[in-house]
Amino acid sequence: MKRIAIIGAGLSGLTLAHALKGRAEITVFEKARGPGGRTATRREGAYRFDHGAPCFTARTPAFMAWLAPLLAAGVVAEWPGAVSNLQGGRVAGIRHRVERLLVGVPGMNALAAHLAGSVKLQVGIDVAPLAAGAGPHPLASGSGEALGTFDLVISTAPAEQSRALFGAVAGGEAFPDVRMKPRHALMVALDKPWYQGWIAARVMDGPLRWITVDSSKPGRATETTSLVVQTRSRWSRLHCDTPAELLAPTLLHALTAALPFDLPAPALAKAHRWRSALVEQGDRPGPWISPDGTLAATGDWAGTSRIEEVCLAALDLAERLKKDLP
Repeated sequence: MKRIAIIGAGLSGLTLAHALKGRAEITVFEKARGPGGRTATRREGAYRFDHGAPCFTARTPAFMAWLAPLLAAGVVAEWPGAVSNLQGGRVAGIRHRVERLLVGVPGMNALAAHLAGSVKLQVGIDVAPLAAGAGPHPLASGSGEALGTFDLVISTAPAEQSRALFGAVAGGEAFPDVRMKPRHALMVALDKPWYQGWIAARVMDGPLRWITVDSSKPGRATETTSLVVQTRSRWSRLHCDTPAELLAPTLLHALTAALPFDLPAPALAKAHRWRSALVEQGDRPGPWISPDGTLAATGDWAGTSRIEEVCLAALDLAERLKKDLP
């Protein structure tokens, strides 16, 4: 069997690992302490926040088929409720959705945790850039630890990181030039239940873009309130190099100004920066394979940042790779 290394244990990497399972000897490397990527769920004491992707939709039969076992297992559930528009500190309209919103249960990281349960995963390992030369490719960690030699190395990291990983290898220069936009998330906890008539709000003005009520999602504790506030990318660009903890008071002030009611004193308010959160508008290059077939990549940058497109791009790459796998 060929040996395949997949770098990144977000939904892209884990979807790919499952699709190739049984066709090769696969190891997934993740530099964080656990899987999830942008579908991470952050714990702060008794509170949980889906501070990356808050939810997702399913628009294609192919993605619905992929989701079916996750829905059946209760790992994914529909998130019902109304979405509000806020402008100038007032409700500018409430709409009931036609499209279903879906979430992981009991947190968005449940999807990655479920998929990671049946693959070989090594966490806390930052893979160093590949040495120049044709495959098979020996991998090492940033600290110099040998990780093994692989016939195929697949990166599901952001495009800039994948390009740096493959830069010294033949074909690396042909990697797609895709730019990503940053975004900040503010996590706010209230020691009381949510009492508004909406589960999420689109903010039409100011530095904020979305407010989601995490505690209104299926499988979450409802006796307290967990809010996740996402910024506009152009605001995040201006503050990308500012430590996130310094931005929490500014974002909390913006949240207070955006809401049509007086926000109670929060029990917790913390900010987080996602340096590569969204794809810039432009071409959708799709998954990439090097000319010699020993390197490949996919991820958020292959299409849009929608979870559905991320998973479908991984499945598309898997089908292309299977042609060379017994």
